[in-house]
Amino acid sequence: MKPEWVERELLDFGVYIKNEPTTSSRTLANLFSAESVTRLLEAEKKAMYAPNLAVAASMFSKRYAYLAVSSTLYMMTLYDGVYQFPPAACVFREDRKIELDDSLCSLVQVEGERHEWRERVVHALFTQCVTPLLDVLHLTSRLPYAILWENVAVRINSLYRNMMREAEDPVVKQRVQEDYLFLKQAAGDVFGVKQNPFQRGLNLDDSLLKTSNRRTCCMYYQLEKKSENLDYCLVCPLEKKKGTAC
Repeated sequence: MKPEWVERELLDFGVYIKNEPTTSSRTLANLFSAESVTRLLEAEKKAMYAPNLAVAASMFSKRYAYLAVSSTLYMMTLYDGVYQFPPAACVFREDRKIELDDSLCSLVQVEGERHEWRERVVHALFTQCVTPLLDVLHLTSRLPYAILWENVAVRINSLYRNMMREAEDPVVKQRVQEDYLFLKQAAGDVFGVKQNPFQRGLNLDDSLLKTSNRRTCCMYYQLEKKSENLDYCLVCPLEKKKGTAC
């Protein structure tokens, strides 16, 4: 039986646990197909008023990083446990949230040496559920990998900055910092790539409280209708007029 905190924390990230088998074709496993992800991006483009598939892919990757990556890392760091899911269990809903098939998922809690457990958790998350998706998004939209990976990095920066601000226990603060540094310094094969894709994108200072602008532009400013009351994303590298978000 899952601890009470699992479903509560997942809901905070827009992740729902479904207690019956999924029948949707919008599973993460299906999105590894260029044909399927193109259909999804066409729908996202229309829904978000994006000018092209590259912008739609960028916005989609940012959203997915929040839903799947942030939620998993949050539980890993604060609870020493993750609700691990295979690609076939994850459905991207039309309301831009995800649903997880409970019968295919498992709660994986820390056992043995924590640093070894942490590496296994991060490796499973990225090699099964993140890197393959970024690969097909790059293939279908031609959006550069640099933008896709920095979209994920921005979510990680925000997550760990908030956790550091909210943590009161010194032990928790230390774990937040150690996990962030691990993500920044781990070998590339932990993420299923040759080199660590976060060496530059994870740019919080030693206190984890200050960050600089992005190196790449996520192209949020190109959306015709924006969901937030901003002309640019909060860490946009582009030069902006006085009075806009920076």
